[in-house]
Order: sequence, then structure tokens, then C-alpha cells
Amino acid sequence: MRPTRSLPALACSLLLAVSACSSAPAASDTVSTTKTQAAQDSSYGEAYLHQGRYELALQFYTQSLNEYTSVDDRDGVVQSYNAIGTTYLAMGSLDKAEEVLVRARSLSRNAGAPLLTVSSINLGELYLAKGSSQQALDVLQEALGLPVASRTPAQTAVLYHDLGTAQRDLGDAAKALESYSFSLDANLKAKRTEMAAADYYMIASVHSREGRFDEAEKNASLALEMDKKIESSPGIAKDLYALGLISVKRKDMAAAYDYFQRSYYVNVTLGFTSEMKKALTGLISAADALGMTADAATYRKTLADLGSS
Repeated sequence: MRPTRSLPALACSLLLAVSACSSAPAASDTVSTTKTQAAQDSSYGEAYLHQGRYELALQFYTQSLNEYTSVDDRDGVVQSYNAIGTTYLAMGSLDKAEEVLVRARSLSRNAGAPLLTVSSINLGELYLAKGSSQQALDVLQEALGLPVASRTPAQTAVLYHDLGTAQRDLGDAAKALESYSFSLDANLKAKRTEMAAADYYMIASVHSREGRFDEAEKNASLALEMDKKIESSPGIAKDLYALGLISVKRKDMAAAYDYFQRSYYVNVTLGFTSEMKKALTGLISAADALGMTADAATYRKTLADLGSS
């Protein structure tokens, strides 16, 4: 969706309050104080986002947006829109995320290449989440064409990683592997372990789609190794599940059973119900294939109980 010229509802309340004020401190003091408060509110929002407390994150990001808007701080406004949009993305509210992130990117065209890069990465990831791979590719390629000085080395790696995902989803395995490899090399050299783990995971997914199961297993195992190194439980759960899927394709149901079971237990500790269901579905299939009738029945009941909870 394209943004309208009118201000969004989440910015209106403070603007109305500001216009109704009859007196204010000296302008320079007001601007400085407001920007400081806006930055503080944004930091609170970021902390809540990392905790998964999305409603609170939105509350503080919106407050920060209102404050930046009240003093016409263009860069702060763009940053706030990006923060709000990525929070909606984390919540799975893709339509709301798109509306806000499209607006962020539009505004960032007049705010300089660094902010346009960030806005483009966020919007590209939104399109990937929506399955709009060609739109993602177009946005990310435009960002990659901006001056190299407009982005950090980490942002360049993210761009290539996301570009690889768009290329993979569009069926271009060779280009996807090239993009992922560029990102992986950069992340390994900079010791960005979490990002490197994500690269290995996606490389494994390409190999798996291509039927290259030995390479898929190798890269998924490397992803698992790195996620264990940084104790990323969500990453570990995803890596184990991916290894289970690869084992199924290799017709090694005993290994698949082990991986799916381990993934399930990690997700139980995290309370990730949807991921638990996926692991249980794999477990049931593997147990059936191995003739483990009692185990399959137990997991079927657990899956049914989750569905009704």
C-alpha cells in the first residue's frame, strides 16, 4: 500500500496536543529536550522488542515518533517508522508493517542514502516474509546500487543475505548461493556468528532443494554449531528441524526422529507452539516409518492437545 499525504493515526495525538499548547519554553531548549526524550523512548522500545514484548515496544516507538514529528526531525521520524514497521513484522502483522515501511522508505529518499539503505533492507525483508520475492529483489538491488559508503559492512552482508533469499525463492539457485557465500565470508571475517549461522542455514536450504543432501547436511550442521556457540535457542531449534527434514529426504528416518525430537524439546522450553507443532508432525511421521507405534500415538495426542489449547 502507498502512504497518503495525511499523517497516520499513530502520530496525530501528540501533534494535536502540541498545537493546543498556549506556551512553551525557549525553542532551542524545547527541541533539545524533545529529541533527547525521543531517543530515550526509542531505546525503551528496542529493549522491549528484543524481549518479545511487542505491544510495549510499539507504545514507546510511537511516542518517539510523535516527539520527533513535533520538532520536525526528519531523520528521527524515518527511524521511528522503521522501528514501528519492523515491530509489526516481528508480530506477523504484515499488512500493517508494509504500510509503515513503505512510508519509511518514501520519506528516506529525502533523508540521505544511509537511511534509505536501512529502509530498503527492512522493506525488502517484509516483502520476503509476504512471499513477494520479485518486489523484494527490486528493492534490495536498488539499495545495493547506492554508494558503498552509505552502509556499514554488516548492512552489506545483510543485503546480500536477503538478496540470496529472494533469488532462491525465484528459483535461481546459482545466484542465491553466490549471494549467501558473499555474506558468509564477510560475516566469518568479522566474527558475526549469528549472521554466519543464518547464512549456513540458508545455504543448506538451497542445497536441499537441489537434492544435494550431503552438502545440505554439512551446512545445516555448521549452522547448528554456530547457534550453539552463541546459545541461540531459536536458531538451534530451527537448525535441528532443518536437519530432520534433510534426513527425511535422505530416507534416514532414525536420524530424522532424533532431530525432530530434539527440536521439539528446545521449542517446548521456548514456548513456541507453532514450532512445536511442526516438530511433532515430523516426529509422528518418523515414528510411523520406524514402527514406533506407541511413540507415534503419544505424539499424536500431544499434537492434538496443542491444537485445542
